[in-house]
Amino acid sequence: MTISQIDIWNRALGFLGARSVASERESTPEVLQCRLYWDSARRQVLRDFPWSFAQRRAWLALQALPQGYAPEYRFAYALPENCLKVHEVRHEGISARPFCLALNAAGDGSLLLTNASRALLLYTEDVRNSRLFDDLFAHMLARKLAALVAVPLLKGNGQKAAELEQLYTVSLPPAREAAASERSEKPAEDSWLATR
Repeated sequence: MTISQIDIWNRALGFLGARSVASERESTPEVLQCRLYWDSARRQVLRDFPWSFAQRRAWLALQALPQGYAPEYRFAYALPENCLKVHEVRHEGISARPFCLALNAAGDGSLLLTNASRALLLYTEDVRNSRLFDDLFAHMLARKLAALVAVPLLKGNGQKAAELEQLYTVSLPPAREAAASERSEKPAEDSWLATR
């Protein structure tokens, strides 16, 4: 089953007890608020957990290391377009390396700084196409959107917004467990056996 943006908006409005909408082009208060907060809610929920549909890997392109970082890091890399959250940097695609994010020399973009001479990035992409969302993510996104639009739609009812935010927060651990059960980590090699 594919999930549309309007389906998620209507789930969020349902949490508020507000009327549903039929189109993103309506000029109702419900549509205006959902449109205003949609991208922020989507990005927040994507950042809260590495959802499988949004996980990507990419080899990074080397850039000039900004001044002042040379004592700690040897390499700087451009981040992929639509990189929302960095999870891990692997040297030669195998072992994890420490990293930090910094502005490039022009101050108009982010760089990833690390000591990995050939860096593979594991990251969350800013997925905008709702048809790629799974149902669990769509449900969590509707909860977050409801919390964000509650105050403007319910005329300043901060208590309802706080309740909805709490409902979202309480729902995160079970959602993480459900999503995590769909992946299996490679077991770590026993150092004792490796030395034998």
